[in-house]
Amino acid sequence: MDFDWSVTSLDGHDVTLVTVDLRNPSPVDRRVRVSNHLDGPVLPPKRAGVPESGWTEDGFTGVVSATGRRTLGYACPAPARRPPVSIVDDGRASGEDADATATAVRELGDPRPPSDAIPDVGEDESDGTEDGPPAATASEAEVPPAVESWLTTVETRIERGERLTDASVESATTTLGETSDVSELTEQVSADAAALGAVAQRAAALAERASTVDVPIEALRRLP
Repeated sequence: MDFDWSVTSLDGHDVTLVTVDLRNPSPVDRRVRVSNHLDGPVLPPKRAGVPESGWTEDGFTGVVSATGRRTLGYACPAPARRPPVSIVDDGRASGEDADATATAVRELGDPRPPSDAIPDVGEDESDGTEDGPPAATASEAEVPPAVESWLTTVETRIERGERLTDASVESATTTLGETSDVSELTEQVSADAAALGAVAQRAAALAERASTVDVPIEALRRLP
């Protein structure tokens, strides 16, 4: 069983966040034990206030799928130390273990905006005989569904990051239940910030160009 770990100390709190990345290079599912080495109890990730399956105050026991990867995260009210955990490979997992593992794998969405995040402006299909409806004002306009979907996903990641910034023990523990890899979340939020900046810059430029468009409809109608 291959693995990496990282520790993050919460500023202003005697709490350490631990992330463990487990990788199983073998062609069979394997059962693994992760034991906490910090001087305090494990505060496991929770859902609806209930610790997730496999966790105790001493660590985690579960399965890493064949040639697969599993990332774990927990909080501990103790100073950081290295290594924060020990890993024991308990051998091949049973089929029942493997089935239970499938429900525990969670992934964050792609930080990149969808290809249609900024929709292309199609050609005007009007035959020129009737004026179209008046353009919506900024307050009346709706965000296109593709853009709204992406922004909602980004907002969810940012909110998780905000809850881990200067977080209390309870807040950090709850958020870890929604975020399998703190370092990955940090990278994704950073990518989100860059993408949001790029989209905002392009949107502002297009909005400025659109505001100057003044098609001479009456003059064009008089053309032979």
